[in-house]
Amino acid sequence: MKAAVIERYGPPEVVRIVEIPKPVPADNEVLVRVRATTVNSGDARVRAMRVPRGVGLLARLQLGVSRPKQPVPGFEAAGTIEAVGKDVTRFKPGERVVASRGFGFGCHAEYITVAEDGALAAIPEGTSDAEAVALLFGGITSLVFFRLGDVKPGETVLINGASGAVGVLAVQIARHLGATVTGVCSAANAELVRSLGADRVIDYAKTDFATSGETWDVIMENVGNAPFSRVEGALKPGGRYLMVIGDLFQMIGGMFNKRVIAPAGGSDEDAVNAENFAELMRLAAAGTIRPVIDSTYPFGEIVEAHRRVDTGHKAGSVVVLLD
Repeated sequence: MKAAVIERYGPPEVVRIVEIPKPVPADNEVLVRVRATTVNSGDARVRAMRVPRGVGLLARLQLGVSRPKQPVPGFEAAGTIEAVGKDVTRFKPGERVVASRGFGFGCHAEYITVAEDGALAAIPEGTSDAEAVALLFGGITSLVFFRLGDVKPGETVLINGASGAVGVLAVQIARHLGATVTGVCSAANAELVRSLGADRVIDYAKTDFATSGETWDVIMENVGNAPFSRVEGALKPGGRYLMVIGDLFQMIGGMFNKRVIAPAGGSDEDAVNAENFAELMRLAAAGTIRPVIDSTYPFGEIVEAHRRVDTGHKAGSVVVLLD
């Protein structure tokens, strides 16, 4: 089968498509023929070993010192079950599913195997593979952080980076939870963010929300330019700061501050599970959330997908199609 591989850290050009053996499902696994996957900011950071300040050594120990331990990247996929192991009872060949191997990666390939009790959920009718996979990265992050932050109906939520892969789902899920949403993004993406349900949009080029004098119950930081120390004054008494992106020192500081929900809580691999995937598919089927796809690329142009992510200006998800 064809797979994208990364044999050294570097720019998009280090990604190559090669032939590798097709996996065989174990007794408790399903074999998924991948139809769509994404290149997200996490994939790009791993490829380039571009990690937050202070975590470089830890990242290399976990992911690979001089090259990735897992040469096939890719965090999430959507496709069709082609075969199942003899002990599998919940799924059958022909079913369309979203799937992830968690931090085992491997989804930038024509086929993947996933445990039956792993991160696997059915795709609802009316949702394409590309649409389904575009919901996962931002949707999981938003679900987990909003739970940890205990977002309540009637609260005010500011989402910094409201047009990114996380932001576009965070706006919709925050509205679903009954919050009043302010999105921070560029003027070019303001109408998109409004269409997703934001009650108000702030153009970051014109207004610094941290010094505007306004306050919010929850601030969700998806960009990396709004550390707690800078935006603390924009939180209401009892307000919470959701640090989706932060460096090692900010994470450590957050451990001693009850107002900070640090990445260690929201990036736990346990959050990538069947229950959360199924919840996202239910919300999509109900029309509560919809995917935002910035661009699509055929598998043979996955390097271009990485280049698009590296611009830092995508709106929503970059999807790669393997059909």
